[in-house]
Amino acid sequence: EVTTDQTQIIMDEVQHLSKLVADVLDISSMESGMMQIHPARYNLTESLAATIERTAALVSPTGLRLKFEADSDVFVIADEIKITQAFYNLLINATNHSKQGDSIVIRQVLKDKTVRVEVEDHGEGIAPEETTHIWTRYNKTNKADQKLPGTGLGLSIVKKIVELHNGMCGVESDLGSGSTFWFELDRD
Repeated sequence: EVTTDQTQIIMDEVQHLSKLVADVLDISSMESGMMQIHPARYNLTESLAATIERTAALVSPTGLRLKFEADSDVFVIADEIKITQAFYNLLINATNHSKQGDSIVIRQVLKDKTVRVEVEDHGEGIAPEETTHIWTRYNKTNKADQKLPGTGLGLSIVKKIVELHNGMCGVESDLGSGSTFWFELDRD
């Protein structure tokens, strides 16, 4: 006889496997050049705020706080669904590397003709020699206390989506004090 707890474990594993399959399909289509983006003008600031609000609701039981800093609305010409996916992956990465009660700061920074989106956590940080490897497939830290389990493909997907938009991404990190992941897009 299957208990309620066992049923929940089975459902959690099915969701995890479903996410893994979706991520593998995304990576495969990006690498083969089959993924097409559908750029359109949209309000990036509003889109970021909506994603932050949804993610904050998911992680609220952990005590994590998400703070959004944006001076003004910014419009971009990009595929909103794909950019939201990349941004969400950075948020989930930050939540998984933050301690209970930490704050994650999201900044929208205007530059000359671009906008930079930064996601700053106050987690364990990344050793300098590891920062080049984090963008590769299946590079995953095994954290037993992950808030929202990942597949090890999230940062690789971020990089590929941003590159499809002719943007740039990167990370600044101090071992022991956290990381700031970012991407830049042309603004409209």
